[in-house]
Amino acid sequence: MSAAPALSGRRQFWALLRKDVVSELRTKEMLISMFLFSMLAMVVFHYAFTATGDIDLSPFTGGMLWAVFVFASLLGLNRSFVHEKDEGCLDGLLLCPVDRVTIFFAKMTGNLIFLGLIQLLAVPVFTVFFVTSGYWADLSTFVAVLVLADIGICVLGTLLATIAMSTRARDLLLPIVFLPLIVPLLIAATAATTEVFSGDVTWATLWGKLAFLLGYDAVFLVAAWGTYDFAIGE
Repeated sequence: MSAAPALSGRRQFWALLRKDVVSELRTKEMLISMFLFSMLAMVVFHYAFTATGDIDLSPFTGGMLWAVFVFASLLGLNRSFVHEKDEGCLDGLLLCPVDRVTIFFAKMTGNLIFLGLIQLLAVPVFTVFFVTSGYWADLSTFVAVLVLADIGICVLGTLLATIAMSTRARDLLLPIVFLPLIVPLLIAATAATTEVFSGDVTWATLWGKLAFLLGYDAVFLVAAWGTYDFAIGE
């Protein structure tokens, strides 16, 4: 008897995730806006930092990269519930016998996939513009930083986007609430990424940053698990 609800939950998760992914791939509104913002931000950073001549940008690479990703993710998070809310689909979804935490994990995973696709396109461009030393030797470490930071961004962002979607000023409220809470993750991800791009990796401090990112993800996953039923029902 216990296997049937678990199987049903997995099917519901994959059905919701497939709906979000297929819907976005048909319109590409979120992906295009996030990609264009990322490219334009990199161009602005490139000319702003190189206007006075050739300078060593290695101390700033992590900060620039994650500033681009955090603000690009806000564009996607703001749109993650737009269609469901504006077209009344969310009300129908809430009436279905679906665990609301399953809705959260489906939405969060969808946001994670979209952010990962943008990073897959944007990181090579960023390295051409700003990274002078090779980082391929520590590529696995860089991927680990990306994954852990992306999970934190999407967990927190999906929870807050759910809370903000019912307000009139949702486009303004989400950044105001999201940005202060994401600062600790941003500091750790920026420091770790800068170490990798500079080629000066100190494993003692780098493992500490990875552990912090993992702990940050765990804290907000537990918070979302415990509060999402209330957040989406309001």
